[in-house]
Amino acid sequence: MSPIPDDWRARAPAMTERAWRGLERVLQHPDAPRYNRTLGDRVGPAELVALETCRAALASRPREAATPSSATIDFVEALRSRLFLLDDLPEGFDVARDFEALPTTDRDAIAHRLEDLVPRDLAIDDAIVYSTSATTGHAVIIPSHPTTVVQSLAHLERAIALNGARLEPREGVPLAVNASMQQQTYVFATTMSAWAGAVFAKLNFEPHDWAGGAASRDRFLRDYAPMFVSSEPVALAESLRLELPLRPAVVISSAVSLRPELADQLRAAWGSVVIDLYSTTETGPIAASVPGIAGHVILLPDLFVEVLGPHGERLPDGARGELTLTGGRNPYLPLVRYRTGDYGRLATVTLPDGRPARAILELEGRASVVFRATDGGRVTSVDIARRIRPLAPFVQHALHQRADRALELRLRPLPGVPIPLEAFEHTLRELFGRDAAIRVVLDPTLGSGVGKVVAWRSDAG
Repeated sequence: MSPIPDDWRARAPAMTERAWRGLERVLQHPDAPRYNRTLGDRVGPAELVALETCRAALASRPREAATPSSATIDFVEALRSRLFLLDDLPEGFDVARDFEALPTTDRDAIAHRLEDLVPRDLAIDDAIVYSTSATTGHAVIIPSHPTTVVQSLAHLERAIALNGARLEPREGVPLAVNASMQQQTYVFATTMSAWAGAVFAKLNFEPHDWAGGAASRDRFLRDYAPMFVSSEPVALAESLRLELPLRPAVVISSAVSLRPELADQLRAAWGSVVIDLYSTTETGPIAASVPGIAGHVILLPDLFVEVLGPHGERLPDGARGELTLTGGRNPYLPLVRYRTGDYGRLATVTLPDGRPARAILELEGRASVVFRATDGGRVTSVDIARRIRPLAPFVQHALHQRADRALELRLRPLPGVPIPLEAFEHTLRELFGRDAAIRVVLDPTLGSGVGKVVAWRSDAG
């Protein structure tokens, strides 16, 4: 086995020789997928200290607050001189007293006024940049930090523990897979310094990303034998249908809502603990399903969650409204009353150990969507977003497929941004078929009403 190459030492500063040997075996596996990226976790000593601090905070048995805690107030106060968003607060504004008068933000603000939301005194040397259109059809760039990413693992650990399970990562041993079934996506393997140097792989289960097709994929999965699989419902359902050789101890489903029927099928087929995770790119993990508990239990004690009505007023527990977040651990995007576009109710529930916790009930806005090409093949929303996003970045969209498989794409025009309608139609034909019935229109009212824009809707699934 070769020593750790210099480029990998730069990508993963905390990687050990044993972890590298395990990763090298996965990279050179005879049935390895067509890796198209080389990525490290960028975790070093500072990130590992931050992880332990986060774990200690969670181990202190925190209770998330129903009203802004002193920590939340202090969080906002510390940002007053650092965010353009808060520069216009009037003299004498008291955050504790006037919390509900703080300005709200949303994905539109991230898309068009990101400079208002990023602390102006921060250097961007360590920034990690994510691009996402999520479920609102609104492409945004999300800046983050390695510390934020690694601390998300502590929140996943809490979700797993609340579900009565635990992972036992080992140095250089394959542990985790993030699985997708897309026409095109990142495929790579790396190590997880925060999880004992275990091996992680981002995989596309579609046969075209494997030199030997489905047979190579299945042999690789048998050898890799992941104990932890994260994915989304469409890919998980397809994995069951294809009878992929998977028996993970823990499955985490995110991105869109996991149907209880599918969760039961996964448990029966794989013997896994199955967790429905509510998470966003802007925040990381927020809440997770817990056996015997209605809704999703909030995971982050330092993230204040409130429910707002249509006019921005805070609603009491039990009332349905827009989930709005303040706090978090992302230094590049500290959230102040961030309206998620997702809806639900808040309540205090009792955990299996008798401890009270905050929970989101009847979470709405993340339905799983399957589109169909003219030949009947699946087309995922991720594949569509990846192809249309470069045509007019930051232009919000909503795509609807009728039962007869005809498509209508509505686009919200932006001042000074040319929108090539013919290019959008051409791209959709490449995805859905040359003979697909497609209509692309400009809709200035898209996103201007009350409620969340449903970016992906299909009656043809």
